[in-house]
Amino acid sequence: MDNLNKMTSLGIKELKSTLPEQIMDRHFKIRPNLRASYKERHIRLYLEDTGYHLNYLAESIAANEPILFNEYLSWAKTFFSTLPIDLNDIILNLELIRDALQIDLEPEAGELAAKYLNEGIEKFKAQSAVLPTFILESNPLKNVANNYLSFLIDGNKKGAHDIIMKAFQDGILIRDLYLNVFQVTQQETGRLWQMGKINVGQEHFITSATQLIMSQLYPYMFVRTVKNKKVIVSCITGELHEIGPRMVADLFEMDGWNSYYFGANTPQNSLMKAIEVYHPDLLAISVTMTYNLSAVSDLIETIRNNKETDYLKILVGGYPFNLTDKLWNNVGADGTADNAVGAIELASKLIEQ
Repeated sequence: MDNLNKMTSLGIKELKSTLPEQIMDRHFKIRPNLRASYKERHIRLYLEDTGYHLNYLAESIAANEPILFNEYLSWAKTFFSTLPIDLNDIILNLELIRDALQIDLEPEAGELAAKYLNEGIEKFKAQSAVLPTFILESNPLKNVANNYLSFLIDGNKKGAHDIIMKAFQDGILIRDLYLNVFQVTQQETGRLWQMGKINVGQEHFITSATQLIMSQLYPYMFVRTVKNKKVIVSCITGELHEIGPRMVADLFEMDGWNSYYFGANTPQNSLMKAIEVYHPDLLAISVTMTYNLSAVSDLIETIRNNKETDYLKILVGGYPFNLTDKLWNNVGADGTADNAVGAIELASKLIEQ
């Protein structure tokens, strides 16, 4: 099964440069009115979206985890519901991808891809377009989080900053501010953008402002007790979501570790050189986008095959790893955690082994 999955995934990736345009042409033949209404921008977006479908499908099949593709389509259902798009055209697009792959791939590979697509299409049809908030009633800092995000949505960075500093002065731990305010408001920001409630400019502003406000807490993070342990925290190649791993690195620092943080889209060779230079006890890799999973597997395989780095304990985290409890093992890591506190607890156990 693993060989078939890998072969199917590679076959889909090889078709990605040519298949989207073929799918669009077939779509237009079925829906000629759609062709008449499409401008150059719409054509570009159609091709890009089809490419995303293929990327997520390929990574899901490679990992032998249908849930990765299904959850991507759930996300897509919400996103496309906010646009002037007939959702039946999204379903037709997926059906055309399925039919094309059954023709272009080897028979077994085509059947496997069809299985994933059929399940995903049913998930897309059944999925509600409305997503629940990430700021839950059970969150002990719910009011702080809601007020903080409201200020940032309105563009009031100072108001948001003042809320955080007051909470800190009132005795709220930095760790709790990270987990119950910064983390959940970043997730909520993504949800609001996905549902069309805020625009991409607001999303970027909120993230940038949060990074700045987090930096105001840095002087209070450093602890007297140093554990003489080192961790590199990094995004993988192609990964642009960096605030999550930034929080992980900060909380490791607060726990007494010496943390080395690398930002978005860190090349594999740069990470390998950093490991050789700093000789860390742990590498923590962050992935948000499922289509970057192959880069994680490649990096871990490179580390394991190098005598200078094969000692290293490796944790992975991020959205795809929260969907299934075995994906971390599939990519060759030593474990995963839902948040920074869990990562620190697991890291301590792994290092002590």
